[in-house]
Amino acid sequence: MWKENLYQPVEILIRNHEIFPIAEHQHSFFEMVYVHEGTGRFYVKESDCKVEEVIYHAHSLFLIPPETPHCFTIDTHSEYIFIRFVLHYVEDYIGKYLAEIFRDSSRQAEISLNKSDENMVFQLFDFIRKEEDNRQMGTNYLQQQWLNSILVLVARNIVHEAKDECLSVKYLTINETNPAVYMLQYIQQHIHQPELLRAESLSKIFHLSPDYIGIYFKRYYQETLQQYIGRNRLKMVENLLLNSSMTVKEIAYKMGYTDSCYLVKSFQKVYGISPLKYRQEHSQSNNLK
Repeated sequence: MWKENLYQPVEILIRNHEIFPIAEHQHSFFEMVYVHEGTGRFYVKESDCKVEEVIYHAHSLFLIPPETPHCFTIDTHSEYIFIRFVLHYVEDYIGKYLAEIFRDSSRQAEISLNKSDENMVFQLFDFIRKEEDNRQMGTNYLQQQWLNSILVLVARNIVHEAKDECLSVKYLTINETNPAVYMLQYIQQHIHQPELLRAESLSKIFHLSPDYIGIYFKRYYQETLQQYIGRNRLKMVENLLLNSSMTVKEIAYKMGYTDSCYLVKSFQKVYGISPLKYRQEHSQSNNLK
């Protein structure tokens, strides 16, 4: 089964489909899916291998935890807003308490919201969508604030639903989570510290032999450890080029590259142009809007 990885802490995608382009798959990250319009069915495979079917419509909201097989089938043209995030994003920008709530949300499929929170969440998704249609200065900042507000409101309703059902929210320590999921979190948290991401260092953290850790990673995520680290670092470089005034040399130092020449070579190999050219082209594109 195909598994998708995320190369940045958080990402917003807006997609329109007549036929959903991906069959059953899973992620190494959390994905929240908001249906702006359309009808269809959402299928999710539960831990006991039973498949739950949910009929979706406009304003349906789903939270898909990591390592959860799922798929969509479309009845009528559908527009989706995807919020994809990793737990350390929630920890860093909102707080550990909320991160623990999401970590324990594996029993969730469709998210139920109380009426007042529901209206706010729908409005916030609409703000994100309209801002994406008219990107300009401040778009990324605004979308991040709205996204964070959505995460807080959803977490609040997960807790309320657990209390209503007389269920306790279980707070897991990091060692009690899936080691493969924690490995991704650890890599993303230390992406600017390459010395901590070598096989020898990772093997000590995860109690695996240095020779086996690469095999273990590829078995779970269908790409090599070095490919994942490299793509993550370049995604962070891209974000810094677009959202900061740091020089390429400063970015190379911040992200742990041996020197700026190596960063330029790595960036050009993937993006086809130099970092400075990439920054200039995207700056001009934004100025034209």
